[in-house]
Order: sequence, then C-alpha cells, then structure tokens
Amino acid sequence: MLIALQQSQHDKKQDIHTYSINARNVVDFLKIIFPSYEYTLSELKNQTADLEQYITNFFAGLEKEEYPSKKKPYPVSYSLNDQSGLLLYAICKTVKPDKIIETGVAYGLSSSYILKALDENNKGTLYSIDATFKPWESEQMIGSAIPGNLKKRWKLIFGTSSEKLVPLLKSLGTIDIFFHDSLHTYKNMIFEYEAAWQHIKNGGLLFSDDILGNDAFYDFNVDKKTKSFILSSNTDSSFGVLLKNI
Repeated sequence: MLIALQQSQHDKKQDIHTYSINARNVVDFLKIIFPSYEYTLSELKNQTADLEQYITNFFAGLEKEEYPSKKKPYPVSYSLNDQSGLLLYAICKTVKPDKIIETGVAYGLSSSYILKALDENNKGTLYSIDATFKPWESEQMIGSAIPGNLKKRWKLIFGTSSEKLVPLLKSLGTIDIFFHDSLHTYKNMIFEYEAAWQHIKNGGLLFSDDILGNDAFYDFNVDKKTKSFILSSNTDSSFGVLLKNI
C-alpha cells in the first residue's frame, strides 16, 4: 500500500498527455478495430444479457454490506463500466484467443465478460493475477462475481504482478491478449506493458483500463510505434488498446 501511494504521488506531479478519442460508443470502436464487425449495440447487449443480470443480482446482494469489510472488500466503483465489459466480450468473441492474461481482478467483472466469450468460443484460457493488499481483502473474494459455470476456463494466480507476471509469461510462451487492470501507476503500468509485449503474438492485443492517470500508455505507444485505439465513456476513465503488428 505504501509503494502504491508513493508511486501515485509521483504520477500526480506529471503533465498528462491529452488523447484523441477514437470513439465513445463500443460498437463504433469495434468497427474501427475490425471494419467488418457487424453487430449492433442492442444485439451485443442481448448476447450478454444473462451475464448482466447475474452481475446485477450479485451487486444487489452487496447493497446492505458495509465497505470495507470481508464481504465487501472492494468499492463498487472498482467495477468495470458496461462499455468496457462489452468491448472485452466482443473482442474475445471476434479473435477467439487461446491465452489471455489479465492483472487485477477484484470482484471479477472483466474476467466474467472475457470468460463468457471463451465459453461460447469453446476454447481459450484466462489467466488472472491478483493479490490481497488490505486487511479486509481475501483470496476467496477475488473473482467472487464470476458465474460458477464460467470458471472452468479460469486460472487465478495469487500474488502481485511484480512477482507473478514474468514467470507466467515465460511458462506460456506466447499469448493472444494482455489486459492491464491492476495498480494504475506509471511504474507498474510500464513494467506490465513491457513484460507482456514481448510475449504477445503478432496481431495480438494489449488492453489497458484507466489510462488517464499518467502517461504510461502514451509513452509506451510512442516507443513501440504501434497502432493505438482509445475508447472513452467519460472524462475520468478511458480504455486503451494497442495492436501488435510487427
């Protein structure tokens, strides 16, 4: 927690780059990345309606719980916004990945959307890295919102990304998709991007949530000279995607 605080304080001293937004609607965004993408937003929402209802019921069950507590270890604001979840689902349905790594799970909303796509594809595994950082957090609550029927393609690696990411990448060799959603500090984001990039296959994707707090995503994109796509649903949060094409 102290390291995270120190890194966050350092990031606040930076002048943050202003991004040009590619789209504010998830379907428009998908059509930029995949010009032949054909589903409408309503069709996409219909495809994920059962998962959305499950998640709604999960959070309804937490309404009376106090935060922070063992039963409600993460604030609801940690939850992925609806557009990002739909985006993750749609991209995984489109590219049909074999190996995905995500860092940062919390209740597991992003994991759920990815796993739903993998289940419908009938292929692929999601490897998720997360740890407990505060006294009220527990390993049992990591991914607690993930429907049980989707967990067969899910492997949780318990620990921090600084400890677990590089060994996991080495064990997997190449991966199709990497998704950063852990500690959103410049130092940690650059570390994760650099570690993952060399293992992402040509044509693979790097996703990053919350790219507006520092210039890690911008600097990494400039360094790699690759194509970036930015989805923004509000002024506080944006979702970045990099396409590896070398």
